[in-house]
Amino acid sequence: MHPEVVDNKAGACPICKMALVPVRLALVWTCPVHSQVSAEAQGSCRLCGRPLVRVTKALSWTCPVHPKIDVLEPGTCPICRRTLTVKYTRRPHGDHNPKHGGNFFMAPNNWHLEGSHPAREVFRIYVYNEYSDPVVPRGFSARAIVASSSGRSASAETSVPFRRLPGRPYLEARLPGLALPASVVIKVRFEPSEPEYPFNFDFFDYSREPAARRPAGR
Repeated sequence: MHPEVVDNKAGACPICKMALVPVRLALVWTCPVHSQVSAEAQGSCRLCGRPLVRVTKALSWTCPVHPKIDVLEPGTCPICRRTLTVKYTRRPHGDHNPKHGGNFFMAPNNWHLEGSHPAREVFRIYVYNEYSDPVVPRGFSARAIVASSSGRSASAETSVPFRRLPGRPYLEARLPGLALPASVVIKVRFEPSEPEYPFNFDFFDYSREPAARRPAGR
C-alpha cells in the first residue's frame, strides 16, 4: 500500500499496519524523460539520446507470457517453464536527479522541487510527485526572495510571485538584478492548508537543459 516505506527487517507498515513484504532494490541507469528505460551501464537513452542518470528501482523477475509471475529470484515460470526475464519497477523517491539542469530538493511533505536559473533575472521551478513525475498540485503557490549578497537589510529584499505560463512545464518569476553568482530563497506552499516551506538555491553558472541527441540509426 505504501511503497515509500522501506525497512531492513520484517515488521508492520508504520502507516497502515499491514505486514511488510520483501523487495529487492537495484541501482540502474535510466532516462530523465523516459523512465521506462533501464540499463545496467551508463550511456544514452535509446529513445531520445539524453545522458542516462542513476536511480533506484525494484528488481524482480517475470514471465514474458504470464506477467502475473513476479518473483525476487531468477528461474523459470511455474506455468510454462520459460526462463524468467528481468523486470525493473520505479520506486517512490528512487530518482532525485534534476531534469532541467537545476537544483533538486525533496520537500518535508514528500513532494520534489527543482529550481532552475537559465538566464539573467529568470528563475523557474518544476514540481514533481514522489515518482519524480511533473505534477503541480492544486492550490500550489510560490514566491521568490532574492537574498542579498551586498549586506542590504532584509527590508530591501524583493519578494516576487511565481506564475504559471500556458503550455510550459514550469512556473517562472522574473527577479530584477538576479545574475551570477545567484543566491535565491523561495517559499513554497504545496497545499492551501500547509505552511510555506523555504528552499535555498545557489547558482554559480546558468542552468542548462540536458542535451537530447538523435539516437544512432534513427
